[in-house]
Amino acid sequence: MKKIVVVFLIMASVLSFYISFKQTDNEEIGTIEALEENIAKGFVIPDDLILANPDELYPLLFETARELKINIFRPSINSKPDNSVEVIKYVLLTGDTNFFNHFHLKSGHFLTAEDTQKRNLFLSSAKIQDENQVGVIKDFGGNHLITIKPLRASYEYLRVAGPYFAEVSDDKALGHFLESFVQKLNAYYKKYNNQISYSPEDFKKTKIEPVESAAASSLAYLTYSHDIILFIILLLFIYCIFNESKKIGILKMHGLSNHRLWYIVIGRLITVAFMLTMILSLIFTFFIENTTHIFIYNALKDELKTYALIIVCSLVSYFYISKIKINQIIKNRKDTNGLFILNWLLKVVCSILLVIMGHSIFGQYIEISKKQKNLSHWEQGKDYGIFYPLYTGHDQNNLPGGFPEQIAVINSDLYPILNKRGSVLINARQYEEQALRLNKDYDGIRSVKVNNNYLREFPVYDIRNNPVHVSEDTTNWILLVPVKYQDRQAQIIDFFKKIKKSYVDAEQKVLHRDVPDSIQAPIQIVWLANDQKIFSFNPDVFPAENNLILDPIIEVITEKNSLTVYRDSILGGGSTDPLKVKLIDRDTALTYKSLEPELRKLRLDDNLKQLVTVDQYMLEQLYSLEKQMNQLWLISLGMVSGLLFLISQNIIVFFHKNQQKIVVRRLFGTDFFRTYKEYVYLFVMTWLFQLLVCFMVKGTVDSRMLTASGIVVCIEIVASVIALLTVEKRNKVKILKGG
Repeated sequence: MKKIVVVFLIMASVLSFYISFKQTDNEEIGTIEALEENIAKGFVIPDDLILANPDELYPLLFETARELKINIFRPSINSKPDNSVEVIKYVLLTGDTNFFNHFHLKSGHFLTAEDTQKRNLFLSSAKIQDENQVGVIKDFGGNHLITIKPLRASYEYLRVAGPYFAEVSDDKALGHFLESFVQKLNAYYKKYNNQISYSPEDFKKTKIEPVESAAASSLAYLTYSHDIILFIILLLFIYCIFNESKKIGILKMHGLSNHRLWYIVIGRLITVAFMLTMILSLIFTFFIENTTHIFIYNALKDELKTYALIIVCSLVSYFYISKIKINQIIKNRKDTNGLFILNWLLKVVCSILLVIMGHSIFGQYIEISKKQKNLSHWEQGKDYGIFYPLYTGHDQNNLPGGFPEQIAVINSDLYPILNKRGSVLINARQYEEQALRLNKDYDGIRSVKVNNNYLREFPVYDIRNNPVHVSEDTTNWILLVPVKYQDRQAQIIDFFKKIKKSYVDAEQKVLHRDVPDSIQAPIQIVWLANDQKIFSFNPDVFPAENNLILDPIIEVITEKNSLTVYRDSILGGGSTDPLKVKLIDRDTALTYKSLEPELRKLRLDDNLKQLVTVDQYMLEQLYSLEKQMNQLWLISLGMVSGLLFLISQNIIVFFHKNQQKIVVRRLFGTDFFRTYKEYVYLFVMTWLFQLLVCFMVKGTVDSRMLTASGIVVCIEIVASVIALLTVEKRNKVKILKGG
């Protein structure tokens, strides 16, 4: 038992050290992320089309800052393709600054005012083979990417609109800066429009929303794990005292005090482990890259705190030692009631959690099997790819203003480029299983949207059995309707007129875009032959029917008859994306390379970084599900180990509690189940209670729940029988001899 205690003491120490590292790491990166708010005053450049040109606005901002000798900062967060985060600081220096007081360099030098005004020099925490890098920033732990660039560089990825900071002493100085800046703006733009008149109030940041650190990682899971380990150590101390109770009784007979007994059984072990832990922690702190005195202090302090908590936990065992009576130990009697109840409750909790996790594992397995089956029906998708995922990129700090604008650029500017390359558009989201469930009472008319490329690749046929062709120059709103709905023609036209009007209103009022007169063209219906199945290109649409839709109404999108809002959300959803990009020779890398100039021109290259084939995306989804299932299996394995340990301890305590009764029954030839009828009765009642709890938690008892429960029951039965027979065999002779 003491060996197990040592293992968990080591685990507690290692976890404590790691938590100290993560806390220090989060504090360091959090300080850097919030640096501007601590040394400067915030202002904003509003989202105004007139101010959107950086070539016009930046010189005015620079001139104002230079005249008043004020430094300007702009923070940004860049989400990398590997899900890591790059903290970027854009700076414009015109004089002395406190900004670099919060950084330390491994090599090189900090940026000067001239560097930030005239050159493309930068600092980074990573050593990059770039002649423009002038220094390497020290980063505690070496696990964050921090970059400092001139303010001009921000406009390569960010809009002009967004938050900025001016390094001034107070709000009065900020107001003076904004007044001077606004004067220059008004003087410059009035050359083009006499009605333009900005005020300092337009640029004041009225409220700074607290933003959670993007680069820091959560410690909740680690903290919970640490607390669980401490609780397990507490239980192990109690089991240790229970197993050593006879030895403790004998030592008590020799006059040893409870304090001394506690030290012999537990205290000495804790003391040795504590001393070794402190020495090893001190040594390991020096192996951390760019370690700090604060981290060394925190690591040692947290180890001390951990062992203080362990000592507090051990006081429960001290209380147990004080309750041991010499006369009871001589008679081989132990106080087992409290320990038995505690152990049984823990076993109940562990069993319930295992059943719930087993239910989740079966659900994941069913999902994986379904996706594997669907994958075989996507052979025709090998010629197409999807942009996955849609990265936030450099737009994170401009949410909610920036990222939706990128979506609008995709829908309005990128779509025509991809359309000319043969990309297929089919929006069948209304037929996704979840959409059908959520909108089961929908009384409108469902439809799918397709473009001409879809009709060329996956033709549909009219009532004369001819493939339908629609010109890209068509301005009419084309509806392809199965002829079986011909008697509802007036209803269909009336419904889609209302839909069209809502799109026009959204284009004008939400996106503030002009609507061309051609959009007012009438709705035209083309009647289709019945019983045609349309391939949805969407794995969430009727998976049981191989993602085929029978006889839907089809809206045909052309570049002349559609609006930006009409093509909303064509990218960003993975395999459910309406837009499938036509690949060059089925080569995603070659296709992406050919698109890069256009993406850079539209400033989408930080949002659309990866083009994958549709089936590759599906395989990635399978891998993700399998990874999640493996994690559940790993956690379940740990919980099964804990359950087996609790069962064995429960059996030991139960046997000691009823040892004489059990041995007498066995001597008189009583069968196994009648010998242990108290345990069997308690086992059955407990499992009825556990099933009730599982039903209350999940809200249903389905086949997955019953299967998971059956497996856990079998594990408990087998483990209990083996443990009972083993304990009985080891203790029967001893009990008969009066031991």
